[in-house]
Amino acid sequence: MKEAGTVLGMEGGGTKTRWVLLDRGGRKLAGGEEGPGNFLLAGSGGLGKIFRRIARRLPEAPDRIGACLAGVRGHSEAARLSAILRSVWPGAKKIAVGQDTDSALAAAWGREDGFLVIAGTGSNVVGRVAGQKWAVGGHGHLLGDAGSGYDLAVRALRAIYREKDRSGHAPRLAAALLAHAGAADLDRLVREVYRPHGKDWLAGFAPVVLRAAARGDRLARGVVQDSVKELGDRLAELARRLRVRRPRVALTGGLFENPYYLAEFRRVVARGALPGASLKRLRVPGEIGAASLAGWSGAAPAGRPPGRLVDVEALPTERGNPRSRGMHKMSIGPLVRLFVGEERRTALALRKAAAEIRRAAGLVADALRRGGRLFYVGAGTSGRLGVLDASEMPPTFHADPEEVQAILAGGPEAIFRAQEGAEDDAEAGARAVSERRAGGRDVVVGLTASGRTPFVLGALRQAHRARARTVLVTAHPGWRPERGGLRPDAVVRLDVGPELIAGSTRLKAGTATKVVCNILSSIAMIRLGRVHDNLMVNVVPSNEKLRARAVRLVRQLTGASPEKAAEALAKSGNKVREAVQRLGA
Repeated sequence: MKEAGTVLGMEGGGTKTRWVLLDRGGRKLAGGEEGPGNFLLAGSGGLGKIFRRIARRLPEAPDRIGACLAGVRGHSEAARLSAILRSVWPGAKKIAVGQDTDSALAAAWGREDGFLVIAGTGSNVVGRVAGQKWAVGGHGHLLGDAGSGYDLAVRALRAIYREKDRSGHAPRLAAALLAHAGAADLDRLVREVYRPHGKDWLAGFAPVVLRAAARGDRLARGVVQDSVKELGDRLAELARRLRVRRPRVALTGGLFENPYYLAEFRRVVARGALPGASLKRLRVPGEIGAASLAGWSGAAPAGRPPGRLVDVEALPTERGNPRSRGMHKMSIGPLVRLFVGEERRTALALRKAAAEIRRAAGLVADALRRGGRLFYVGAGTSGRLGVLDASEMPPTFHADPEEVQAILAGGPEAIFRAQEGAEDDAEAGARAVSERRAGGRDVVVGLTASGRTPFVLGALRQAHRARARTVLVTAHPGWRPERGGLRPDAVVRLDVGPELIAGSTRLKAGTATKVVCNILSSIAMIRLGRVHDNLMVNVVPSNEKLRARAVRLVRQLTGASPEKAAEALAKSGNKVREAVQRLGA
């Protein structure tokens, strides 16, 4: 068939929604990702937000729409999904909806018969015979999802706790899972697991399990084998039920991109579950399959040529440092002297930027004094430094947790591991600022060593539109706003020079950025009266060391004995200021 106009294809699951806009010749006009698009979990409101965000990114409204989402299980869900799409694109000539399995089947086999195994956050096995679709599994994470990322994670967690109960010792796999979760011990990990995370958070443990299995961890290998075998058995059950002895099977989903998982699944199928099956990795994206359901019949598009690469040589922190040439041959002593000596340049950079830091500190202090909020926005190292500073404000100065906030590209998971592509999403940065309702009383501080991180610049542009004050902190001393581009209210340029390890901005650039954050937040708290003399009088004594510090502060300010200071603190709810007032000082 020959289609007219543009076609929008979308495929959504428990982790993300991928979309593509194609012209009649199959050329990719636009494409990208949005948040989780599971119909049952996102709900009408959540899906409406996703579709409206996609609409804003389209160069033109589509003539046809194909949308296939996990959780669209019947006529009722399909009708509701069509209505949501129609509310966003009322001019669309055709809207076709279905499950994510429909788009994947279309991508794999077109309109022909074939089987499909999906293994990602969730899992599913689907077969089409004589034009009719049948499925096993796919009932959601609470009812199985054998072989999925969620299933792997749950099996692994059960295994480590079972081993701890059996032997009294935590197995080696436990250390890897603790590191992934950022939990101090297995008791804390239990608490994290039972917090209201989404299923994609728990499925995020799956790559850790697979890495451990690939390294030979006995417990991890057993978990993977059991999980994959159950998924292989589901495929065999469906093939037998449909009386197909030698099915052709397409494999799709994030787990099949892992070589260990893929090899293990192939082994399970070939050696027992279904030896007559032929397996192939699905290479055509599901959103292309969704587009085909709306009437587009071309091959997978080549897309536009890749954009121009970032000129890293123009970034000072990416250049080679002549002082560290040959460092791979140095012994430990000279390396220590090299790193310690290099930090002199950090102090020099801070001194040179003192006037810029002073203007930024004034903006932050004024915003908080007016009852506004401070937002740090960053990606990677810079973003984690913002998280660190923001998290220190409640215990150090008894600040409301909302008073100083950190926005990190990729979310909390990015604290412990990089989130691919998160820093390149300018719209996500803008959305994060918008959804926190940043406005005229607030200040947004963008932290980006290069001065060009799209997530940060998108956040600052949105903050400017919302009339919030804006600050950019960068290790690019030559940063200047592009013509017609972003113009922050203050810019702090830190000339730290090239890093000892080229491009590793966690070194001098990170150190200098953290010092700037220290200065901005500390001066604001001082101006708010939360420091007396040079004493931390608003400290929250949440452990023994801080309780001892609080007693010492009360004694210093009142001259009271240790016993009276402790008694006054106890009667004042461990608040130093109230204890001092109680003692009449």
